[in-house]
Amino acid sequence: MINAVVALALLLLAPSPHHRFGLTEPMPRQDGTIRVATYNMLNFFDQKNDRSLEGEYDDFGDNPGPTSSARCEELAKVIRAIDADVLALQEVESEEALEWFRDTYLADMGYDHVASEEVGYYRGIEQSFLSRFPITEVNTWPKANLDKVKRTGGGWDEIPAGTRNLRFQRSPICVTVKTPEGYELTVFSVHHKSGRNRWHREAEALQIMDYVQEMSERDPARNIIIAGDFNAQPWDRSMQVYFRRGMTDAMTTRTHNIEHDDASPVVKIHTSDRVIDFVLLNQAAMGELVGGSGFVMGTSGEEYDWMKVDPPAGYASDHYPVVIDMVPIEGQGDTVEAPAWPRSAMRTALSANPIKQVDARATGGSSKGSTSKPDAGVNGYMASARSQVFHDANCSNAQKISEKNRVQYASIADAKKDGKRPAKCCNPGS
Repeated sequence: MINAVVALALLLLAPSPHHRFGLTEPMPRQDGTIRVATYNMLNFFDQKNDRSLEGEYDDFGDNPGPTSSARCEELAKVIRAIDADVLALQEVESEEALEWFRDTYLADMGYDHVASEEVGYYRGIEQSFLSRFPITEVNTWPKANLDKVKRTGGGWDEIPAGTRNLRFQRSPICVTVKTPEGYELTVFSVHHKSGRNRWHREAEALQIMDYVQEMSERDPARNIIIAGDFNAQPWDRSMQVYFRRGMTDAMTTRTHNIEHDDASPVVKIHTSDRVIDFVLLNQAAMGELVGGSGFVMGTSGEEYDWMKVDPPAGYASDHYPVVIDMVPIEGQGDTVEAPAWPRSAMRTALSANPIKQVDARATGGSSKGSTSKPDAGVNGYMASARSQVFHDANCSNAQKISEKNRVQYASIADAKKDGKRPAKCCNPGS
């Protein structure tokens, strides 16, 4: 039944004329695997008026107001297409709202298990789960005090003077699911604070990794995933907290399509041309990951004035799902081989956002960078093919590099591998 439903969903999910990022079709499920995904549903509110949300943030007025039936249908198309067994969600009004959405639009998808808990966020949205497997444990930490997290080493953003009693902007939710065969998986659904508050995201990441460490110390074999909207890119310090403490970005384990790095449109996860949603695995869970199975399911990236008008027809969310497959048997991830992304599924995004390759002769034999126009809002690092130093992409000196010589890097490590050193004018990475 589920396969027939998915086939129908694929017919309905024709590529949008505004498709800019991700694949235009989901990768097929492999026999013997389970599928885990994350999806930010963009202010999902149901049709019931919650009188505690009135005024500036109103779930029944026009800011943001209830999610239209048309957009609910678009969200359901995407969820049907990716066909995840465990789906971490962000920006959901409540468990009641999620159950209504499931029963109305996903009734035949087998999502018998739902988790969503109020965490006190003033806008009235929270993190949630849909699961085909029983949920055996649920935790949230809305009152956790982040003042005590330890920041060792340098490079942290300064915490504003007088900051006290720091909390999660919206607490993560953590569930443990158990398959019929007995495989257990613990999954966090996170939504880090947005905006320029990098210091806040850093504190949130440190606290979450403290939870992971506590769990792992009690049970070293515990399989743990952290998935969601991190509101940060791979090179940001809050993401480095996860990577340096043992978590691996599933999208970096591609055995196929390795040329599509963080600059490629087929791995971009947000309509703003960024990679800010992730599925991270601890060492134990990595043993079950099907290498190369990760993909981004692209949907319409049409631009619109979200402050004044409703989302246009065919628009589901400003985020796109990130999807991975796992073999639910300890250490057996490498027994299944993921297929390469078909060129047909990448063509639309690659055509909409062409990436120019740097001439290896101009970069001393390396072609890992890509040329691009500098943009004051772009993160990352930039160098001249004729220089030995690299800059923050927003550095005024980076903006002066001639277009033909520009080389962009997704990370400091990539720049250093290319033989570059940090420029003294902006001291990138400090």
